[in-house]
Amino acid sequence: MRSISNSIEKKAAALLREGRVKKDVETDRRIHFLVHGETDDHIVVYDKVKEEWSCDCKFSSLREKECSHVYASKLLLKK
Repeated sequence: MRSISNSIEKKAAALLREGRVKKDVETDRRIHFLVHGETDDHIVVYDKVKEEWSCDCKFSSLREKECSHVYASKLLLKK
């Protein structure tokens, strides 16, 4: 995993600790997660073929950086 800010790391850890990250669907090509964020629910997708993560949140799409939802999903996979 690439380096992320402390605030994103803390938010992601809280999402995971509070049980707000769930693996929704897994196929041969993708894993879909549902993340219950502070204000909205978000869909996180891991593309196994491209080895890329995406999230539908504004932070991720506007800043093109890894958000707490993606990082929390990565932490869930490591469990």
